[in-house]
Amino acid sequence: MHYLDTSVLLVYTLAQSLEKERYVHVSKLFELVNAGEIKAITSFYALHELFIIAIQNAPDLETGSEFGKEALSKILETKIILAPLLKREDRILHAQKFSSLNDASDIPHAISAVVYNCEDIVAYDAHFRDIEDVIPYLAPEDVIKK
Repeated sequence: MHYLDTSVLLVYTLAQSLEKERYVHVSKLFELVNAGEIKAITSFYALHELFIIAIQNAPDLETGSEFGKEALSKILETKIILAPLLKREDRILHAQKFSSLNDASDIPHAISAVVYNCEDIVAYDAHFRDIEDVIPYLAPEDVIKK
C-alpha cells in the first residue's frame, strides 16, 4: 500500500492546470487506485492541508471554501483509503525517526505511512528522501511504472 502525500492530492485536484505533466502521472495513479490495481492511503492531515491550500490561494474565504470542498469531494470519490489523525502515542513513539525531515509539517505524513504499514511515501516533496532509511520515497511516475 502506498501513502499519498498532499503534494499528490494537490496535483490531482487544485493544480492540475498548473502541473499538466505531473497531472498525467497522478491521474494514471488514481486510475490504478480506482481500478483496484494499486492500494493507496492518505490521511486527514493531507485533506486538511489540501483544504488550507485552497483557501490560501483564493481571493476570499467563501471562494476558497468552495474550491476546497470541490477538491475534497474529488479525493473522497476515489477508492483511496482514508486514515484518521494519529493517536498521541503513535506521534510520540515515532517522532524521533523523522527528526531529519526539514519540514516538520510532513512528520505526521511519515508517521502515518509507518503506522499503516505502507511500503512507501508517494509525493512531489524530495525532502522525503531524507527519511528513506525508514520508509522509501517515490514520485507518482515511479509507482505507475512498477
